[in-house]
Amino acid sequence: MYSIDIPRRFPSSYSVVALNIPTQWNAENFCEELKLRYKTIIKGERMFVKGGRPIPRIRIDFSSNKELTEILQSKRILLDDDNTAYTIEPYVPPTRILRCYNCQQYDDHIAVRCPNKDKPICFKCGQQHSFNPDCQNEVCCAHCKGNHMAGNPNCPQKIATRENKKTQMKAIGQTPTTQTMNSNIWTGDTTRRLFGNATTTQSIILNKVHDNNNDELMKKLDSIENNIQTILKQQAEVNQLINDTNIKINNQATEILNINYILNDIVCPLLKDITNVIYTQITTQQKQQINPIYN
Repeated sequence: MYSIDIPRRFPSSYSVVALNIPTQWNAENFCEELKLRYKTIIKGERMFVKGGRPIPRIRIDFSSNKELTEILQSKRILLDDDNTAYTIEPYVPPTRILRCYNCQQYDDHIAVRCPNKDKPICFKCGQQHSFNPDCQNEVCCAHCKGNHMAGNPNCPQKIATRENKKTQMKAIGQTPTTQTMNSNIWTGDTTRRLFGNATTTQSIILNKVHDNNNDELMKKLDSIENNIQTILKQQAEVNQLINDTNIKINNQATEILNINYILNDIVCPLLKDITNVIYTQITTQQKQQINPIYN
């Protein structure tokens, strides 16, 4: 017996969005009805907006690009009875914006390759100091100076960065929508058009391998990031220990100076005055006895 494990993630070019699906409907039941007509549907998921509020859209994932191409060309998806159709559009995943956890810069590098490692910026207060997860300073965004932490989805700077990236991706044709449209253009390759690029099983296996590689890479990056955060925290603790030691040394040096002052400027002159008083009150014979010592 052989079994095929369905990958947890699918390329966005293998997905469409069904529009105007009532939010009261169950997405799984809806997709089960669609599977009666479209055998390569893998799953469907209800889409949500900020705050977890469902919207009348369902993302539908396919294991084959053949049925997906037909649906995109017709711009609608049919139920099994052929009398009910729903408008569809290509699925466009949210544009991901990277953020350096050291200097907080958007979409340029990650903390491992940060060129400003000696100038860390706090993700909470936006000030320049070593990493401190318990920072007690007032919350302030390092980008827009708003009253939120760096990376907040509502940050105007992050929103602007995402929009700029979308514009750049559209300009160079890297959006999922463009990729899907390009795959539908006739290239003269009859074999590929008739039989597709790969069988359903091959597509699923390749997607799973790609997904596993991505998961392993993300785990390694997360591990590296955690190690960096731990090192930064330990560095902050060592710096604090050094500062405390310097304070103690300075305090001891001050005490030594005070002792020297008391001995040289107070005790010694006082002893000399007492000795002079005693010397003036003794007899001549006694003076002759102590002169060698006194002088």
